[in-house]
Amino acid sequence: MSAPQADALARELADTLEARAIPYAIGGPIALAAWGYARATVDVDIDVFVAHDALQPVFDALEAVGCELDRGAASERARDRGDFRASLHRMRIDVFVPSIPLYASAQKRVRQEVLLGRPASFLSAEDLATFKMLFFRGKDVLDVERLLAVRGCDFDRDYVRTWLIDLVGADDERVPKWDAMCSSIPAVD
Repeated sequence: MSAPQADALARELADTLEARAIPYAIGGPIALAAWGYARATVDVDIDVFVAHDALQPVFDALEAVGCELDRGAASERARDRGDFRASLHRMRIDVFVPSIPLYASAQKRVRQEVLLGRPASFLSAEDLATFKMLFFRGKDVLDVERLLAVRGCDFDRDYVRTWLIDLVGADDERVPKWDAMCSSIPAVD
């Protein structure tokens, strides 16, 4: 079997998680595309709204689509870091689990958008931006800048700023960076 494309794998994972009533949201570059900014990716990011100590159904779902993972290592990493990895045909799947208070809000704000012709659950643009600002890698900051430009007035900038301050503090370098991005990218249609 040939390696799946990231969006096809995300679609298959979404279908499987939905069939098993596991709450999820697609994140990363696939979610960026749903919010109007497409960029290439070679992996899939999925947030599952399941406690780190109740991941067996998630592991079952991943294995049902053919993913490989070490359940013991995945459980430990989910507990310690809030994420774990699986793979399918050498494509990486990053799975994020609730590890900070933002997850409760993000779960309530999940949005349905079209993925390969059918609805799927996605992180909201604002939650995606907040998570990317927490990672704060160069590519994440660039993604957020482009997301701000594409979304224009259809983006709650205060939501992101409030969560950043709550999670990292007003003195953290992410907050002035966020403020500078918002100042340089006008909120227009």
